[in-house]
Amino acid sequence: MNKKKNTISAPTLPQNKLVASQLVPPPQQLSPTNSTSSFIPPEPKFDPNDYITATTTKRDIILYKEIFDFLDSNNNGVIQPMDLRKAFAMVGKYQPKKQILYQMIADFDSDQSGIIEFREFVRMMSTHPGEKDTDEDYANVFYQIDQDYKGYITIDDLRELASECNENLNDESLQSIIQSCDPDGNGTIREKQFVRYMKSLQRR
Repeated sequence: MNKKKNTISAPTLPQNKLVASQLVPPPQQLSPTNSTSSFIPPEPKFDPNDYITATTTKRDIILYKEIFDFLDSNNNGVIQPMDLRKAFAMVGKYQPKKQILYQMIADFDSDQSGIIEFREFVRMMSTHPGEKDTDEDYANVFYQIDQDYKGYITIDDLRELASECNENLNDESLQSIIQSCDPDGNGTIREKQFVRYMKSLQRR
């Protein structure tokens, strides 16, 4: 007589299927403070040795950096025209017009970005008076005075310049300046006359 074998049945699994999300833990949610989009890499440490030139020393660079940081009112690592305006306001009453401020930036803005970076500022500070006084530089000064681009400077132009510089010059003094530049007696200063006069002052 055949005996029945005792068999043990396997436990029955629940019929509902497991979802993948039940097996894998949900990704960690980043808080706004931990978001990678707000990560700001640290600024490289300032090393004055990176900016030393043939005409500057390490001590010069450190001094220039202090001046640069003072002018950089927004602490964004560059000097903008409005930074120069604020600097003029702090040290005196002279308030140059926007055209002059932009010209000051353009004179040393080698990459034409409209702002002055520290390396450009070092070049500006290390340029000694007289080194950059060319005919083109004098012409730029001429058209900063002749802002209407008339091609000549009148006593009214000089009067306005004196007012901007807070210089109290009477008409006699202003007329004397014109006569020094205008030997022909036309009562105005032409560009070539202005350049010639400025170069004569440099030779003195």
